[in-house]
Amino acid sequence: MPILLVLLVLGGCGDDEPIAPLTTTGNEPAATAGQQPAGGGPDGDGAQAVDPATGEKPSGPAESAADDPRVTALERQAARAVRSFVAALDARDGERACALLAPAALEQIELPAARPSCPASLEASIGYRDARGLPVWEGAEVARIGSVELNGDAAKVVATVVTRFADRDEVSIEDDIVYLARAGGGWVIAKPSATLYRAVGIADIPPAVLTPPG
Repeated sequence: MPILLVLLVLGGCGDDEPIAPLTTTGNEPAATAGQQPAGGGPDGDGAQAVDPATGEKPSGPAESAADDPRVTALERQAARAVRSFVAALDARDGERACALLAPAALEQIELPAARPSCPASLEASIGYRDARGLPVWEGAEVARIGSVELNGDAAKVVATVVTRFADRDEVSIEDDIVYLARAGGGWVIAKPSATLYRAVGIADIPPAVLTPPG
């Protein structure tokens, strides 16, 4: 299924609902491929998708989350950090990706092609082809931000990620749970999420990705 069609399907319902915090506890599994998230996104990017049936944006309390007073500047910053990190992985930009990672985050994942520096390690590991014939990651993008929860200097972002594989015709769609921490005037990724594991070819994703940093 082409990615454009996937995004239209994702945006076809629920965008006129008020933004509300996700009621998960952090122990639930990520959404399965093809699951459609409900509600608008808090980052103002793609929150009001075009309805494929009418060709129009659905009506709602705000044209976009950027106009919604219920969405704070910190929430938008956290959402944008997640989008930027996934975009950096997609571009195989190690410098940019590492700048968005907390210093200890990369120590929590064993990269298949370790190098002396974080950027070099990521660039050598992204799209790694496992000898066991596992799916080869080609790229990914955030289709929408489902929710952002703030807790002091910590944040939890639920992002619907569309992943492409070099050896598959169909994309994979799942909700990724990303934990962030405040750093200076912005946010950094506090621990690896499922998207990073998939990008470097690690199929056995530990359940710990669903829980907050210890």
